[in-house]
Amino acid sequence: MLNLIENESLKLLRRRRFLIVVAILFVIMTLVSYSQYRQLRQGRNENWRAELQERIARYENRLRRGRMNESWSRSMRAEMRRLQFYLDRGINPEAPTAPLVVRTFANAAGFLLLPLLISVLGADIVSAENAEGTDKLLLTRPVRRWKILLSKLLTLWMFASITLLTGGALSWLVTAPVLPAGGWDAPMFNGFAFGGDQFHIESVRELPLWKDALIAYGLEWYALIAVGSIALLLSVIFKSSAASIGTMLASLIGGTILTRISPDWTAGKYLFVSALPLADYYTGQLPPYEGMTMAFCITLLGVWAAVAIGVAFVIYTRKDVFG
Repeated sequence: MLNLIENESLKLLRRRRFLIVVAILFVIMTLVSYSQYRQLRQGRNENWRAELQERIARYENRLRRGRMNESWSRSMRAEMRRLQFYLDRGINPEAPTAPLVVRTFANAAGFLLLPLLISVLGADIVSAENAEGTDKLLLTRPVRRWKILLSKLLTLWMFASITLLTGGALSWLVTAPVLPAGGWDAPMFNGFAFGGDQFHIESVRELPLWKDALIAYGLEWYALIAVGSIALLLSVIFKSSAASIGTMLASLIGGTILTRISPDWTAGKYLFVSALPLADYYTGQLPPYEGMTMAFCITLLGVWAAVAIGVAFVIYTRKDVFG
């Protein structure tokens, strides 16, 4: 099995997609670092109270106009109460520090960027064999097919983990030279709960930033494992790399748009895309549909991953060598 995993890893590296993924993360984190540095130099951090008050007022004005769907209205009201919570306690939730950028990366990139990058890495991990003409040779080797597919799945999970860790490491390495490097013990507040128009302050939890970051990265890792599992299934179903990658990207982008513009379509909460921003939901962001608790989202992703893996193994082990 280790030899199979090593072989699959070499294939991924040979296609140089992982290098492209790292380059994309580096460019994005460089832009974020520059933006935060400018904010620090311009002294915007000193006027954070006024900025929070301005944002709250802007949200209130938009809500009064009433020109948005219920999902956006719920999210906006929740954000107003979250910002007011920090304002009442004299805490700047967006102080530009390197540790906070590392923590925020799990939320910002986990929403769509990281799932897209994992899809690019894994959506053709099987279909590429057909494109390169090596699938028949691979399936006729004296190795059980389930072992071959398992090695691909484990390799994809491994690269998903490495991608997440690489993003976190780059967010620190790029921002630490230009932003304050201390603050890992800064208080972080999560678990904001909202029922109707009520804000349940008793559900708010305070954790040091380093512990809060570990939880957020753990949740994001779980979500990426689910994305990798679904990407594997599409790679098994489609013989064309373009078809498998295109279907996965369309599912992620289209599903994300759908959950934001169709809050009345309650069946949308069963889409795996709806549950992907686990780090956001942990922080206090309202899910697009009511009833989507953290436990529901974790279970939903687990079911999607388990079904995708099961179907992929059934199809792959019964695949006709000359089909």
